[in-house]
Amino acid sequence: MKHYCTLTRVVPAALVRRERMLPTRGRIVVGIDDRVDAVDIIGRYERPGKLVRLDARTALRLGNRDVSEFVKKRVGESVQRGEIIALKPRLGNLFPRALVSPVNGCLVGMSDSQILLESDTEETEVRAHISGRIVSVMPERGAVIETAAALVQGAWGIGEMSHGVLRAVAESPEDVLSEDKVDVSCLGAIVIGGADATEEGLVQVGKMQARGLILGGLSADLLDRVVALPFPVVVMEGFGRCPMNPFAYEVLKAHVGHEAALDPGCPDPWRPRRPEVIIPVPVSSVVASESQPETLLREGCRVRVVRGDRRGLAGVVTALPEYPVRYDVGVSLPSAEIQADSGDRVLVPVNNLEIIG
Repeated sequence: MKHYCTLTRVVPAALVRRERMLPTRGRIVVGIDDRVDAVDIIGRYERPGKLVRLDARTALRLGNRDVSEFVKKRVGESVQRGEIIALKPRLGNLFPRALVSPVNGCLVGMSDSQILLESDTEETEVRAHISGRIVSVMPERGAVIETAAALVQGAWGIGEMSHGVLRAVAESPEDVLSEDKVDVSCLGAIVIGGADATEEGLVQVGKMQARGLILGGLSADLLDRVVALPFPVVVMEGFGRCPMNPFAYEVLKAHVGHEAALDPGCPDPWRPRRPEVIIPVPVSSVVASESQPETLLREGCRVRVVRGDRRGLAGVVTALPEYPVRYDVGVSLPSAEIQADSGDRVLVPVNNLEIIG
């Protein structure tokens, strides 16, 4: 019987192509065959202004009076930051109450108690974050970068794409990222942690102005803290304390001190993008271009256990029993025999496995 599993890419060296897209139509400033570095600009676009609501009734203490009596601007007129947009006389105009604009923009609407402003649009740049060669350009939308790189995919990520030098603070995949492990060497770097992190450790990484954080697992009670971090975070295995699989850890540890791109991915159901770490390598080390490998489970496949009691275990498939294996809970399931790094051989249900290739 044939069994197919989901796939996580862990590739020491391959020729990869990645799109760098603008979030909306804009201007692409690179051309085909251009060489780009991580800091180079791919394109520019106009970011729409933000809507700002001002509670004029409370600020001016109007009571039941209409705000339109005190507004100094008309709908559609521009305003500058710090400019007075509403004024209520008090004590013979000696101490008037004033409402000033917090942004540059225009007045777009008002009610009997509220004033609505829209800030000006601003030009925003999109950087490559990956060193390589431009192989395709989509006018007004984006470009495709080709590079020789090591590729490691994760399970979950959050934040915006970033780049920096890899720094490892975990001595093994089982280590926990704590405050005492984060020092000045992490300043402006992408930090490689271990099986989990402490709240103090996350705070310390933030103080070091890190460019990103890579963890094996993440405790669910730290999710609110991680969401507030100003840099991307990629979790390789999933939520809960879980050591990073040894295949991914070895690739990352081998490139400590090298520049890497950290992409937290995109959960868009129409065009999903896995969280991943892309590490440029010399072209001479690439033996083949990136391709979608077969997801058929075979003997010799590298796999990891993604659920069940043995979650986090990684190894190589040594046998695929012809018939379903009966487990202590009373169910019989298609299974695979895995030889772990420790040398132990265990039987694991196929549904609990993920291929690493």
